[in-house]
Amino acid sequence: MTRSPLTLAALATSAIPGLEVSQVARHTAGTTGDYDSAVVADDAGRRFIIRMPNSPAAFRRLEDELKALSALSAGIRTRLPFQVPAEAGHVDVDGLSAIVYTFIPGTLLDIAAITGEGPLATSIGEALGALHELPTGFIDDYALPHEHPGQVRERTRRLVARADVTRRVPRELLDRWYAAIDDDDLWGFEPTVVHGSLDDQSILVAEGRVTGLLDWGALRIADPAMDLSWLMHAASEAGTDAVLAAYARARETGTLKTLRRRATLYAELQAARWLLHGVDADDETITKDAERMLAELAAVVTGSWRMRLTEPVFDAEQAEEPAAPGGISDPDDFMADDDEVPVRTDTAAATEPVEILAETEVDEVVVAEVIDDEPADATPAAGRDDEDEETATVVEDEGATRAQSS
Repeated sequence: MTRSPLTLAALATSAIPGLEVSQVARHTAGTTGDYDSAVVADDAGRRFIIRMPNSPAAFRRLEDELKALSALSAGIRTRLPFQVPAEAGHVDVDGLSAIVYTFIPGTLLDIAAITGEGPLATSIGEALGALHELPTGFIDDYALPHEHPGQVRERTRRLVARADVTRRVPRELLDRWYAAIDDDDLWGFEPTVVHGSLDDQSILVAEGRVTGLLDWGALRIADPAMDLSWLMHAASEAGTDAVLAAYARARETGTLKTLRRRATLYAELQAARWLLHGVDADDETITKDAERMLAELAAVVTGSWRMRLTEPVFDAEQAEEPAAPGGISDPDDFMADDDEVPVRTDTAAATEPVEILAETEVDEVVVAEVIDDEPADATPAAGRDDEDEETATVVEDEGATRAQSS
């Protein structure tokens, strides 16, 4: 059942006593999304997002997010250089609940805007660094998932083994992934607080800075590389390097070699997840699409020393390539006190980024109309029109994609 913006506005007034909605804008399109969402505003200039789940499964994911947002207390939020949504109210409807959230200004991140220059890459690195530096105690206090390196490694092994059984994955990719899983040095990481389902569709930006993160339903303690995997094979090399350099400075760590390699591994395994979704659903269209993605991925990574996931066994296996600018021989080494961002000069990986899809196919979520009540002197985000300020997002929860409004 699709609910109109006016219906959602009425629900918002029931969820927040005293709220008098003067403007409303739809945030979902079509009739088969997981949620109906809208942004509402009153005459005082307050804005809220209301989301109504369309199924019990969608409601359970909404409950997971509300639990995570409750764990992110006011004290925890003061440690973060960006905003986090908060529940402003809820109302029960037909055995489900419509949830009203506080509104965060900004537009969804455009990956193409992440370059080696400008403040955006630095802001992303600093935002993720601050998140991963949070104390971990509150995660356990709220009984949120706590994953150890061995658990993450074994889950990754099972995923690759399932993909192997399909006999649809190029052998060079399977060998690459198994070698990474068997590399003990790769899995000696320190678990941190992680967002858990981060991608460009859950990051809000304005004027070259991160203003907020959305979709917190997978909040947990786990591998920090999970929150960086969306950059690999998608952002430009210079942009990725700049984000990781800022991240290293924020966390005061000298090297990100193993973190970067695990992040790359997780990014590549999204194609394997898409394949398994197609196989499990007996959908040959999805399966063939995943096979195409895997073939393209194999062509990109095969033979590229700088995209390796493990160290070469013998020195002779390491190709001779020019050192990166600034005397840094390996682009994975980012020193916290080094102000110069290393730029990779190899051409082996300079192909069009492989499109990494989520495991579950969903309907696109778009903004059909927006509220235009900004003050006359408000300055829009660089490169954006005013009407782009309200938008929506697609996220991934436990390997399955969800539609969610920002």
